[in-house]
Amino acid sequence: MKKILIVGGTSGIMLSCLERLLKDKYKITLTYSNKKSLKKIPLKFKNKLNLNYVELDLNNSDKNIVNTLREKKIQADIIINAVGGSFGIKEYPFNVEDWKKLLNLNILKHILINNFFIKKMIKKKFGRILFFSTSAVEDKNASIAYSASKAFLENYVIKSASKFGKHNILINCLKTSIVAAKNNNWFKATKQKPAVVDKIAKKLISVEKIGTGDDLVDFIRLAVSPKNRFMNGSIFRIDGGLK
Repeated sequence: MKKILIVGGTSGIMLSCLERLLKDKYKITLTYSNKKSLKKIPLKFKNKLNLNYVELDLNNSDKNIVNTLREKKIQADIIINAVGGSFGIKEYPFNVEDWKKLLNLNILKHILINNFFIKKMIKKKFGRILFFSTSAVEDKNASIAYSASKAFLENYVIKSASKFGKHNILINCLKTSIVAAKNNNWFKATKQKPAVVDKIAKKLISVEKIGTGDDLVDFIRLAVSPKNRFMNGSIFRIDGGLK
């Protein structure tokens, strides 16, 4: 049974996809940042035999994160890096510490975790790693810090995939736009202001609807599966066709 590590799956896209991945017979370790985030997970997932939970706060030091991975004896053939966001960082005035925090949470801590497991993946001659980016990278009106961090991430995916592909470690990135997935802001907005969300979708997206976890789950399942033998170093855009 292949083992998946989902870094940050207590809400959003990965929580929406969790049930399907469990049915695919993976043993899954899902990280959470604190007890508050753990409470977001529906009860139906709490007692699953092939699902474990580990507290792993990416705001902690590199040493602390690596020690947690070692002490909890976490194993991973597949890594899904799901933590990310703009975290309310102000664009101006420029604050170096804010940018460092955003880069850490969107890319640098993920690289740290991936590097911890890549050595073992090389020995096994198998690994699948998936990242998430955003169509905001090309949007001139998007957050400078957020879109820059995701551009960094996309370049990392392309270059690292080239390096590790010979070891059957395939690294890809799913690039989305507006997605309403479990407990995220767009999910809440569809419940509270459906008419506003519908208007935004018709204005910005060619298919005139916002995405859901169900729109992405089949791609995610394929990207991390042993059945994926040739997708590597790609940025896959699934965003409904932004206008």
